Amino acid sequence: MLDRRSFVLGAATGVGALTVLSSTVVNAAAEQTMSLNVLYPNHEGAKFDLKYYRDSHIPLAMKVMKADRVMLIEGIPTPTAAAPFLMIAHFQFASPEALKAATDNPQMADVRADIPKFTDIKPTVMVGRSA
Repeated sequence: MLDRRSFVLGAATGVGALTVLSSTVVNAAAEQTMSLNVLYPNHEGAKFDLKYYRDSHIPLAMKVMKADRVMLIEGIPTPTAAAPFLMIAHFQFASPEALKAATDNPQMADVRADIPKFTDIKPTVMVGRSA
């Protein structure tokens, strides 16, 4: 059975967490963006040329898509497991229209054709919206 002191402390902690979450949600909603996320799943023997990816592929993708920004997330292993993804590229766009213009750009064929130059991984693509 929960005593009154534990209940009050638990409730206060819950309200504090809810308050933090509420202000975060309000800020996120005000700055909502669209994203194109390209995930490169890890597998044994996977080829991924990080230097070419950063120096050539990403500048090409940014030029073609005109994304507002890109965040590259390199997967690193833990002491007990390999990283599930070698790389995740998170491209941000100001609006659904900007994302659509990027994906409809005929030069996206050049971006896709560049992939075999740095990896043998078939990427997974996910469209997202900040929440």
